[in-house]
Amino acid sequence: MSHTVFRLMMISFCLFSTVLGGCLLGGGTQQKPKFYMLNSLYSPKAGMETEIARDVLSIGVGPVQLPQYVNRPQIVTRISRNELEVDEFARWGEPLKDNFSRVLAENISVLLSTNRVIVYPWNRTAPIDYQVVIDVTRFDGSVGGDVSMKARWTLLGDDGKKVLFRKNSNLSIPTDASTYKELVSAQSRMLADLSNEIAKEIKALQE
Repeated sequence: MSHTVFRLMMISFCLFSTVLGGCLLGGGTQQKPKFYMLNSLYSPKAGMETEIARDVLSIGVGPVQLPQYVNRPQIVTRISRNELEVDEFARWGEPLKDNFSRVLAENISVLLSTNRVIVYPWNRTAPIDYQVVIDVTRFDGSVGGDVSMKARWTLLGDDGKKVLFRKNSNLSIPTDASTYKELVSAQSRMLADLSNEIAKEIKALQE
């Protein structure tokens, strides 16, 4: 057997052993992704209006815009001011924009005691008393650190034709979250704070 042939056989054997070893090791310890959801924090007892308002006040939530760096299946955390981390094994259970919009609508529905809260897009024949348009420019946090949100939101009246109120909300919640579950829970509380700001302004416009 020539030296060249022997070298080729040894290289092939080494490659085969490496691939086989990786398959055997990976097969028994393969990591599975976990899925997380934002959730509504308010109970029906938290409403600020009377039962009469349930059949009167109609609110449309959206459009909601999220920054593209977080609008993806994976959860994105902030390592530093200029560095982000995308975790392939920590994922949202549904598109984040849909989850964000739905939870915001649920919170507002309870806070203003109205069942007539719909999420964009909706049937334009349905009358809307107030429309909430939101542009979120930051929605992230760090495991073991804080969660932060920056959002510009507008309240529209006259079926979306008239600007009634504008505000920039800059929210932050300190947390010692050591897991993604705790991180997402803190983000849910932060979204509840935004919901409360919006609900208070709608209530003030009714007075």
